[in-house]
This record gives sequence, C-alpha cells and structure tokens, in this order.
Amino acid sequence: MQTHIVTKIIDGDTVEVSPEISRRTALQTPMERLIGSPLTETPAQQLGSPNMFNKIRLKNINAPESGTPQEEKAIRYLKQFLEGKRVTFKPVGISHDRVVADVWRYPDHAFVNALMVYSGHAKWAYPPG
Repeated sequence: MQTHIVTKIIDGDTVEVSPEISRRTALQTPMERLIGSPLTETPAQQLGSPNMFNKIRLKNINAPESGTPQEEKAIRYLKQFLEGKRVTFKPVGISHDRVVADVWRYPDHAFVNALMVYSGHAKWAYPPG
C-alpha cells in the first residue's frame, strides 16, 4: 500500500498530498488493489488529462461551507491531525481534480473520514459518492 505525505489542507474534506497519485491508481478495482497490478490495460482515451492528482477528497463526508467559522474550525482540526503526516488511502474514483477515497493516518490507522464526523467537524454524506 502506498503512503503519501499530507502537504496542505485545502478544506475540511480535501487534502493535498505528495507524491502525486496516478490516474491508474485512483481507478484501480478492489481486485487490482488486492493483487497489486492491473487486470487489464486501460484504453488511452479513458486516461484523459490530467493523469496525475495531488488532492484527495474524503469519501462520504461533507465539511462546513467555505467562509464560515465552522469551516475554519474543521480546517484547523484537520491540520493538527494530518498536516505533514503520512496517510494511506483506498480510492473509489475521481471527481473533478481530486481522488475520492477513504483515508487513514499512517502508521496508527486512524480513519480520517470517520474522525472528522465523530469530532463534529463534518457530517456523513449519503448516498455515497
């Protein structure tokens, strides 16, 4: 499993990481993740652009809206918890310019998505997406 360093907190549900995440990694199926390699080649037209991503959107949560005091608290909390730390993630896809994923802090495996909700800094967003 890859680990990435959180270099910046964008908002209460989006972080920036280094190194960048390849589009192929972001779109891997669960079976491909399990065996560690792609089962089939991805057609070039599906790769599109960009092919590399440095932002991760925490799956199934919504943080407070931009410009609110609650957003500032969520950002501060996430910075304290993640900025400069290593994370691992399980991608489920791509939305806009971000990889959508479940994220765990490494090496203690704290589930970041749930932590943001249980700390009161975000809410679960259903249906998943």
